[in-house]
Amino acid sequence: MQRLYTTLIIVCITLQVSPAQLFVERSMEIGFDHAFNDRSLMGGGAAFFDYDNDGDDDFYITGGANRDDIYLNNGDGTFTQLNGEAIGLNITFQYNTMGVCTGDVDNDGDRDIFVTTWERYAGAEQPIARSLFFLNNGDGTFTEIGEQAGITHEAFGMGAAFLDYNKDGFLDVYVMNHIEEAIFTYDNDGAIDGMAHECYPNFLYRNNGDLTFTEVSVETGVNSYGCTIAAVPSDYDMDGDLDLYLANDFGVFLTPNELFQNNYPEDGFSDVSASSGADVQTFGMGIASGDYDHDLDFDYYTTNIGRNVLVENDQGYFTDVTTAAGIENTTVVSDGLNTTGWGTAFFDVDNDTWEDLYVANGRIPTLAQFATSPNDPDKLYLNNGDKTFTDITDEAGVGDISYCHGMAYSDYDQDGDLDIIVVVLDELDQYSKFYVNEIENDNHYVQFKLIGKETNRDAYGSKIWLHAGGQTFVKELYGGGASHASQHTSIMHFGLGEIDQVDSIRIDWTNGHVDHLGPFAVDQLHTIEEGIVTSTEDFTMQQHLNIEVLPNPFSDQISLKLNQVIREEVSIQLISITGALVHNTTMHLTENTILELEQDLPAGLYTLLIANAEGRTVQKLMKL
Repeated sequence: MQRLYTTLIIVCITLQVSPAQLFVERSMEIGFDHAFNDRSLMGGGAAFFDYDNDGDDDFYITGGANRDDIYLNNGDGTFTQLNGEAIGLNITFQYNTMGVCTGDVDNDGDRDIFVTTWERYAGAEQPIARSLFFLNNGDGTFTEIGEQAGITHEAFGMGAAFLDYNKDGFLDVYVMNHIEEAIFTYDNDGAIDGMAHECYPNFLYRNNGDLTFTEVSVETGVNSYGCTIAAVPSDYDMDGDLDLYLANDFGVFLTPNELFQNNYPEDGFSDVSASSGADVQTFGMGIASGDYDHDLDFDYYTTNIGRNVLVENDQGYFTDVTTAAGIENTTVVSDGLNTTGWGTAFFDVDNDTWEDLYVANGRIPTLAQFATSPNDPDKLYLNNGDKTFTDITDEAGVGDISYCHGMAYSDYDQDGDLDIIVVVLDELDQYSKFYVNEIENDNHYVQFKLIGKETNRDAYGSKIWLHAGGQTFVKELYGGGASHASQHTSIMHFGLGEIDQVDSIRIDWTNGHVDHLGPFAVDQLHTIEEGIVTSTEDFTMQQHLNIEVLPNPFSDQISLKLNQVIREEVSIQLISITGALVHNTTMHLTENTILELEQDLPAGLYTLLIANAEGRTVQKLMKL
């Protein structure tokens, strides 16, 4: 899909942006042009991840009946859509892709990609299909090796999550599957009054450590037949291993939400849904997980047709507190019909320490007794810090009424606040949204990037306990699956309000290792390897150096054209997509400096970093 705009339209949009608006939709300006090509209004997800290992978040987005795409972060607030054929994604044209998650399956330092599908296209037929597993080749390309890896089971896959359930240092994959056969019940007058659908079982693929997987859902007890749409691997009982909380569709008629407690060191799970109070009945679409009330455990919010449900965790037992919190989002005011919730997340949009709540809404038709609204805006609820929320959708500028499904957040522009992507279906000739956070306040933040050594390299499942200003906060690192068909950034972001120093942190790594570290400066990203603090960056102090880099693609030299006066020497680093430093020099720049490069550099994607005390510029370059 290509969108055409006139200068007049751009001017009008600019004039309509309120100075107080928290978010501004900037997809057109940042180079993001996408709509999910759906069938039956199902699917649509995005995953933030650092595709090229240059320190900022790129993202993968599913296309449904279109090819999936990766958008490369240019480091200047914009993205470039990569050539899907050139990087190995063309096979997605043959499938109806639904959801996505990314993880370093082989612990080699780059992210691999797992994509769930509903169907593959074989002429006029649309048979069910297996999921796709893309191995990162380390040079910016991917190879789909699903069948060789043992990803062979065919079903209606809505989403997936990476987790290390058995704590062996390798990421396993949990796949959520939907309807196998649609079956309805009828009243005495022959009208449909209920659902008795048969569902595919969910799959758990155990990582064998050699780029193969074994499907173990039956023997581990997590082969739910609940028409699951979302699942979050989360340590609900704080015992150091990852449990599974499932949002099940049609829970009013079929299976309510399920909670499976990890029995580690035994290899399996126990169903504690009813005994814990987690078995709420919903048309479950997505899950938000976080410590919304600062009591140092994780609470869960499930989106639904009609009333969403927040269950508050009290030492492993759950209570529905949705009404008191003010986040039911049951009906649309304009017509009184039900909302339809999909992607969702707890995250701190204003850096005041309290996690706020986003809900992506988009109509899907259903039974008459649950009639849904066609004018269903997304919602943003601001956490008041007293177990209640305030609906600030209008002020925030996020009340889109398109058919919104997946959503994910990231500080993609590294300015210290969290931005939002929302995957939109093309049903109403609409396009996916990218909301840039424009909030202005003096609140502090701190960010952590974790790198596992004995733990899985992505550190999925690890927790950070942060001590600052006489308070303690906790966050957990997820490998996708919770927000509908999507995955948030892996950078752990803490809003700090007026707190101007982090006293210490405790990291509970997934494999059981514990690190105590600190103090840490605020308003920075800190990268921590298991046992070692490796680097920090203060993004608030970096100014952009106005340097034009030509040509792109390049061969054996690059021209650096100055568009400003740069008095001090600059360091120039050329970094390969695998993170290798292939050129490193320090020099004064003239008005037009020619940078001679090694002639044996392999073709591929590179990052050019030019920096001095005045600022820095980052440019993505392609070597032919």
